Amino acid sequence: MIFEAGMVTFLRTILIIVLVYYGIKFLFKILIPIILNRFMKRQQDKFQQAQSHNSTQKNPSKEEKKSTERKDTLGEYVDYEDVE
Repeated sequence: MIFEAGMVTFLRTILIIVLVYYGIKFLFKILIPIILNRFMKRQQDKFQQAQSHNSTQKNPSKEEKKSTERKDTLGEYVDYEDVE
């Protein structure tokens, strides 16, 4: 069917656009906080899991190796004197 472009059709189209806009706006107002809360909960759980995993498996020999390794790669210390 071909509709004639008239004032009623135009107003109906504008009304549909406005209703869709406010419907989407309303849904986002409800859904976004729920989605963000779930995301934050998952991230907190992962973080706590990683913290408990790291605290139970600390290896002091790795920390000692890292500290000595870094000192070795720094290079030689050069003391420059001021020239007048």
